[in-house]
Amino acid sequence: MSLLLELNDAALSLYRDGDPIYQQPAIALVGPQGAAFGAEALQRARLQPQQVNQQYLARLNADPLPRPGKGIANHADLVYRHLREIGALADEPLAVAAPGFLTGDQLGVLLGIAEEAGIRIRGFVDSAVLMGSVAELRPNTWLLDLHATRSCLTELRLGDADGQAVSQGTVEDIAGFGRNACLDGWANLVADRFVQDTRFDPLHAADCEQQLYDQLHAWAERQTLSELAVAVRQGDATRQVRIGAAALRDKLMQRLAPVVEKVPAGARLLVAPHGAALPGLVEGLEGLGIEARRLPEDIMARAMAQRLGAVDGLKWVTALPAAAMEPAAANQASAASASAPGDAVASHALCGHRAWPLAGNGFGLPEQGRIGEIIERGGRRFELIAVEDAG
Repeated sequence: MSLLLELNDAALSLYRDGDPIYQQPAIALVGPQGAAFGAEALQRARLQPQQVNQQYLARLNADPLPRPGKGIANHADLVYRHLREIGALADEPLAVAAPGFLTGDQLGVLLGIAEEAGIRIRGFVDSAVLMGSVAELRPNTWLLDLHATRSCLTELRLGDADGQAVSQGTVEDIAGFGRNACLDGWANLVADRFVQDTRFDPLHAADCEQQLYDQLHAWAERQTLSELAVAVRQGDATRQVRIGAAALRDKLMQRLAPVVEKVPAGARLLVAPHGAALPGLVEGLEGLGIEARRLPEDIMARAMAQRLGAVDGLKWVTALPAAAMEPAAANQASAASASAPGDAVASHALCGHRAWPLAGNGFGLPEQGRIGEIIERGGRRFELIAVEDAG
């Protein structure tokens, strides 16, 4: 058997042999008696908004909570309590798939918390690289992974002309664009329609707001951009509105600008399942001129079956063997490689604005490597580059 924990606050997921055995949003409702997590917290989030926290998994630190609860003082406490909920299912060492915007220090915090929660971690792997390693790639491919309050946009670099390796390139943390922002946009659209048609604003009453969001979440789970009907009951009165698919699509496309700005010209964008499931997201990106492709829902199962053996020894894995490139792309990359056979060999490691020679470095970096490889050491991020006068 193999276990994989995917860190995504839109859906914290534990897989066994590719099958999800736990999948809940990483959201907590912190009260005087403790905390509730996942769907239970989501169903009460609009009723008790000041007690809600959906930042703990992305922050992974010991910063204090603005409103602590019984035995819960900081974000690390919430991570610990949530991991305890899945601890009984993690009956063997597991691998952790993490977004590229997390740092080595944050993963170190997670390792310590997991140990306290009785969960043994065998290693870490970049989520985008793991999914990309079993996808059909070509040069200039990026992967978009949607989280609750942000998105992770990762460049997938091909290690050689034959597509034998894929590694983490540039990582863009798109703060503010996530599943929550899209749902909030639709909720505002629904509320505006209520005001227009019935002179009633459901966002001004907590119970009505919770009813609206419950129906919005249920609609989004259908994964299809179709008409949305919302009925809100207040006292003896029930009011209902309907929003057409075209209006819902237009509202979503207003939110996509941060992604479109980050995707390089001519790039292909792979959309991970959490994002591809959001109604209209892929179509909206295509409508704005992005070549967007859905990754299949079983991409994590394929990756676990083929690549998880490389994740071991408590390493942060940011490069994996890759599936075959598309034939046309492989020919193009092969021609480029033939014209510059030595370009792939790295001589230095770049961190910030300074580069250190690989030979005899004091950072525990390898003395050989290929251009574009990303290596984490001691919480610092190094990119392997070539300097002509390295010799």
